[in-house]
Formats: sequence, C-alpha cells, structure tokens
Amino acid sequence: MSKDGTRTYGERRVTERHPVRVDVNYRHGDTYLFSTSKDVSELGIFLVSATPLPRGSSLELRFGAGEGGESIDVAGEVMWVEPGGMGRDPGMGVRFSNPSPEMRERIRSLIRTMAYLE
Repeated sequence: MSKDGTRTYGERRVTERHPVRVDVNYRHGDTYLFSTSKDVSELGIFLVSATPLPRGSSLELRFGAGEGGESIDVAGEVMWVEPGGMGRDPGMGVRFSNPSPEMRERIRSLIRTMAYLE
C-alpha cells in the first residue's frame, strides 16, 4: 500500500474476498451514508463510493444477512482507498474491527448464500 493509503498492485489478503453485492448503510461520526459492496470476506468489505473516506476513518456498518436474516452490524476502519479508473470501481477497503466469532460466522453465512459457495 502506498503512503497515501491507495492499494498497490499485488497486495495479499488474509482471507479471500468473494464478489458479493449487498446494500450497506454506514455511519462515520454524525454522517450517515449508503453504498453497495463489491466484495466481502469474513474480515472486511470493499464499498463502492465516488467519495471514499480517508484511510484510518472509523465506520459503523449495517448490511443485510440474506432473506429474512437479521442485519449484520459491525465496526470497521478504512484501510485503503481506490481512486477508480482503468476499469476499477472507486471506493474503500474496510477491515472489520475485531468481529466476534459469532459475527464472523454470520458474515461467512452471508457469503455462502450470496456467492453460492459450498
């Protein structure tokens, strides 16, 4: 990752992200925002946004857990920013802040359902 918080080519993740599109409501301070995810892992999410928040920003996220499921509420931190261009969506990579084992399982379940994984 570069010093300005943009992602560099070839970065590795601890957990694999899956192409899951889900509506996400999030809060940064007193500001409430809405976005769509591009991909999700049990430890993070990429939010598509023409005006991503700066690296280090703290967020409170809420997104659906599939049909009839309880919403997933999790805190996160912006780890990198993608300015977009050259076929890439602009947005921000958000790492979930210490999700509990139960929360990680709920996120895995969402991924299995939305990405049709076994």
